[in-house]
Amino acid sequence: MLRRSARGRARARLPIAAVAMTLLATVSGCGLLGGDDSSGSDASGTGAVEKAKIKVGVLPVVDAAPFYRAVEQGYFKAEGVEVEPVVMASGPAGISGVLNGDLDIAFTTYPAVLQAQSTKVADFKIVADALAAKPGHLVVVAPPNSALKTPQDIPGKRIALTARRSISDLAPSSVLKTLGVPHESIQWVEMPFPNMITAMQNGEVDGAVLAEPWVTTAQKQLGAVPVFDCATGPTAEIPMSGYTAVSGNGKFATTSPNTLAAFQRGLSRAQAEATDRTKMEPMFVKYAKVDEQTAKLVTMSTYSTSLVPTRIQRVANLMKDFGVIQGDLDVSTMIPNAGTAGK
Repeated sequence: MLRRSARGRARARLPIAAVAMTLLATVSGCGLLGGDDSSGSDASGTGAVEKAKIKVGVLPVVDAAPFYRAVEQGYFKAEGVEVEPVVMASGPAGISGVLNGDLDIAFTTYPAVLQAQSTKVADFKIVADALAAKPGHLVVVAPPNSALKTPQDIPGKRIALTARRSISDLAPSSVLKTLGVPHESIQWVEMPFPNMITAMQNGEVDGAVLAEPWVTTAQKQLGAVPVFDCATGPTAEIPMSGYTAVSGNGKFATTSPNTLAAFQRGLSRAQAEATDRTKMEPMFVKYAKVDEQTAKLVTMSTYSTSLVPTRIQRVANLMKDFGVIQGDLDVSTMIPNAGTAGK
């Protein structure tokens, strides 16, 4: 059974509130990663699980649809571990949960956890890859009859996005830079996805960076028109989200490698089924709260069955290029040795 985390459960083992505020600036809140499909993890991790029941912080988004299917179909239980989903309000809330021990694993967008790793908030491990954006998943759109029609029209325009210093502005800025279009003068306006359609309709913004299912929803409700795709060229198949845990003395990723591997196997089984829309659409409807008609139209992106550092490294490099993180961040150090994510 799903349950929501209680507000008052955060404990003061670390300055969690401060961490969460820092992370909030990095999370894209995406709806809801590409490269070599070989496994980035080589230890078997097939022994008895160290922890029979774990809590996983997750968001009600299309990115996590295979996770919800794995729970419903008993794929985690088949690996010897009971997974309790804990619905979180945001990616930063999930990261705070793994930091203070309320959660064992958390779903998050990559910029949030990569920035936290770069500033040495803790030693984070990427447990599993979730989703890579295909064309149509992350798009800059504008209302019909708008003056914003092409990428060349965007300088100086007011563009809604979920958060700065996230995939929501990094991906479009990268595409614009490649096209030779200045992006520095864009007036970014932060707001939740549900508010963007109304904001465009009322003329409060000229366009918005939307992720599925909001791309499809905006097209249905507003007649929104795509201006350019954010998952093309330098950001084609850009990794969007994954699952993270914390390692170190007494931390889950260190004390429970077999449990972590069992989670990876159960999730990978469901993600391998994610090419079948008939298995994912019910998850969109039930957990991401998408109506059935929209669920049939949502662009299906790539749900990865492997954990490959070079794919996620693209996000870290993008963050460095645009000054979100300082210096080099080697994502391969964040991949745990225990696991069979590629099997």
